[in-house]
Order: sequence, then structure tokens, then C-alpha cells
Amino acid sequence: APIIRVFCATSPEKNTDDGNVWSKMIIGYQEVADYASKKGIAVGLQNHPSTGDEMLSIRRETNRKNFVFIMDTGQWVGSPGASPRGETDTDVDFYHFMEQTVPYAMYIRTKFYKIESGREEWLDYERIIGILKNIKYNGCISIVYEGQKEDRVEQIRLAANYLRQLLENH
Repeated sequence: APIIRVFCATSPEKNTDDGNVWSKMIIGYQEVADYASKKGIAVGLQNHPSTGDEMLSIRRETNRKNFVFIMDTGQWVGSPGASPRGETDTDVDFYHFMEQTVPYAMYIRTKFYKIESGREEWLDYERIIGILKNIKYNGCISIVYEGQKEDRVEQIRLAANYLRQLLENH
């Protein structure tokens, strides 16, 4: 099925408007999902950056069958792809967020930042592939290169080879 991608606001606890943005967001997602359902389209919520609890809460509150999850491996609270870029918050287990949400994922966006060595240095893809295999994920996996190297084609080739190797050997 075709899918469109949407992003979210922060949780009501983090908002300063007493949840007004959150409730409007949920109503908006319900309206979009209802319209998309008539057209045979899924609405995919992408974490950017969020926590697992936030994603699950949005999914539960939206409560539409065609409202699915797009997991972005590099855009969790505490991950090196979220701000500040390149830094990991060691107090946050963003891999746990992946474990929480991947059962609802229709699509995985694998982020690569530093792959020159042939192995991603910012994210633990051995662990991520293990998370996917634990639930027998059998959906789409894309590669998104967000590094700074000039030869992006070569970096994507390295990322694809690395993912293939992990998927075959894990």
C-alpha cells in the first residue's frame, strides 16, 4: 500500500500549552488517516526525534488501522542523529525505543552518518538488526545517508554492503 509520512509534536508534558498542540495533532492525524483510508493509503508516523512512549501514545490515541509507524534509526531522543548532532546521551536508551515501536513499523529508515570504514560508527547496527530479527521484521528498509563526505554514492554503497552483511550473518 502507498504510504505518506508525518511527524509529531512533543508530548503534552513537554509542551507549555497544556496539551492543546497534542490534542489538535491527534485530531489532525485521525482526519488525515480517515481520508487516506478511503484512498487505500497508510499514514506513517516517523519518530523525529521522539521517545518510544511518545510514539506508542500517539498511535494508541490516533487509533486508526492505517496509521502505522516509520522507524527512523537515527532520530530518537538521545541518539547521535538528534541534537546535539554526533553526541549520544548515555542516560537515554534509544535502542529500547526501537524495541518498543518496531512491532508496529511498516517501514525502516536506516540512518548512516559515519560509514567510511565500512561500518557505521554512530549507531550500533548489529544491535538494530538484532531488534528487527527478534520480531521477524519483513518490511521495507531504506538507507538515508546524512554524513558530510563528498562522495555520497560511495557512502551509500558502503552502507548497503554493511546492511547486507549484517542481515546475512546475524
